[in-house]
Amino acid sequence: MAIKTTSLHVLAGHGPFPRPSWAKRILTMLSVRRSRQALAHLGDEQLRDVGLTREQAADEIARPIWDVPTNWRR
Repeated sequence: MAIKTTSLHVLAGHGPFPRPSWAKRILTMLSVRRSRQALAHLGDEQLRDVGLTREQAADEIARPIWDVPTNWRR
């Protein structure tokens, strides 16, 4: 039976795939908030231009700021 070990620098977020810093996460959340606020002010024609319905926009606006796509978390 092999024992898998993980060095502390990997757990700390260093290495080939570092974990985002708290500052970067906060900036991302604030950016998401601004984008969703801007989405709330778009008219129906503008929403159609970006391929969204009013209901889809409302669903996106209602999401919490930490709820972002997985690929944004890298």
